[in-house]
Amino acid sequence: MPLITDRQRKWLIAAAIGTVALAAAALPFQQPPTSAQTNAGSASGTLSSGEELYKQHCLSCHAADGAGRGSNPALTTERFKKKYGTFEEAYGYISTEMPQNAPATLRNEDYEAIVNYVLSLNGIPTELSDIEAHWARDSILALHRKRAVDGYIEDGKLLYKPEQNITRAELITYLVKAKQLFLSNGSGPDITDIAKSPYKTYIATSIEYGIVDGYPDSTFRPDQEITRSEIAAILTRSEALDTSGQDGGTAAAFGDVEGHWAEGLIYAAVRAELFDGYDDGTFRPDRPITRAEAAAVIARVSP
Repeated sequence: MPLITDRQRKWLIAAAIGTVALAAAALPFQQPPTSAQTNAGSASGTLSSGEELYKQHCLSCHAADGAGRGSNPALTTERFKKKYGTFEEAYGYISTEMPQNAPATLRNEDYEAIVNYVLSLNGIPTELSDIEAHWARDSILALHRKRAVDGYIEDGKLLYKPEQNITRAELITYLVKAKQLFLSNGSGPDITDIAKSPYKTYIATSIEYGIVDGYPDSTFRPDQEITRSEIAAILTRSEALDTSGQDGGTAAAFGDVEGHWAEGLIYAAVRAELFDGYDDGTFRPDRPITRAEAAAVIARVSP
């Protein structure tokens, strides 16, 4: 019986996860939310519930304003902000060290609410402020609640920047997080330009899973904008889709993908309803994709 390599094992796990995710019906690529969807899922209650949980479990040790009491550390100092200024960093500390008398005893969702509240005490925004009326709002929020996507802090606000084109590194990072893949300890074989990238671990992970490759010159080009054809290829590999056909099973062949390096991969993604073409019968394989469009696609394959 042939041995299965670690990379093959990881790829098989990823494929199994993707198969389960694809069992759910996919939405059209850019379907605006209904009024019910627009009004649903608001995160406005997060801070209030976080405040209530903080008062119940943390007030006696850290004071109402997070200034700390006795030997219990303050949660609102510049030192705290520097060390735990992101959700991931703050969650890592709070979920293992608090409450002081019984650390690591609360539910994950309770810790998440407390973390958001503590970050708000430090003036760090935790809710995306630029997607409320956006067509991809629900997909973005779903991924943000899972900590699969992040945003930009500008002028005291947390922005997703949905219409900004997404980079190769950002897309891969969001996909790896959304699919909850086991992270790699490696650096990505023969890739020469990711050593200093903050996305290095996620890029190396995606390469190990066989989801993405670098370029022939041994670069990954993490800051380069990613195209529709590249994402189609990545999703086809991550979901282990059948690429044996071309336009079979789609409504019509696209007029601009024949002979394209990703032709079979594009049709596989379209057959799986992960992508749509345009009304003029084109796919526009080399067009960059926005952060909103990326969120919509990733949400469809997220378990």
